[in-house]
Amino acid sequence: MDEAASLHTVEHSGIGYTWVGLTDPGVVRDHNEDAVYPSGARRGDAGVVGVADGLGGHPGGEAASQLVIDTVASFQGGDPVDLVAAARQRLVEYIMIETEERPDLIAMATTLTFAVLRPAGSVAVGHVGDSRLYVMHDAVLRQITKDHTIAMERIRSGELTAAEAEDDPSWHVISNWIGFERNYVETHVISVETGDTLLLCTDGLSNMVDDPQIEQILGDPGSLEVRAKRLIDAANEAGGVDNSSVVVVDVNTR
Repeated sequence: MDEAASLHTVEHSGIGYTWVGLTDPGVVRDHNEDAVYPSGARRGDAGVVGVADGLGGHPGGEAASQLVIDTVASFQGGDPVDLVAAARQRLVEYIMIETEERPDLIAMATTLTFAVLRPAGSVAVGHVGDSRLYVMHDAVLRQITKDHTIAMERIRSGELTAAEAEDDPSWHVISNWIGFERNYVETHVISVETGDTLLLCTDGLSNMVDDPQIEQILGDPGSLEVRAKRLIDAANEAGGVDNSSVVVVDVNTR
């Protein structure tokens, strides 16, 4: 595989935040249904970063992920619930047009996890699906979002233990997505400080690389681009069975 063709890296420097986005098709698949933002635009001291993962086994995954990422990125701020609603509306409009020629596209869908980076060190998070957002503070990694899968919902309800869920057939079955059906939006507002790092990633990373290894890579010295690439490399070295995408954000508020 031509690495230059398979990797897409964007770095943004501004007051408060520096971020890099990277996406890769992985080792097994011949196309990439992930979408990542930033995609080349440079902003000031605030903006939006995000990842989306077109649902595997559904048609139009690549178009779905790109549509929702483009929609959220075009606003560059706002309430996360409103941004998800706008992204879903755009996707539904696309579905309604395209299903005249391809009825199967009624099932196209995607995850979406994004962060609205604000100048005052406040980050608003919108999340639908099983991509993830982490925060690393004082060298300790913490997952902020919940995985919207059937198994994780059964854990949260007390029906399964975490150990039991790992062997359950519903472990990777997604329960919430952006598509023609209605969805719910998980939101957070978190405070970040100088020296913190945010990671947004699709499950192509989190299913292949465990949290301790992610924490180690993010904490190692090196540029954002180097750390982002090391995360993708780790997923591919572990098998690379899925597309993987990351956005790594360093907080340097002044």
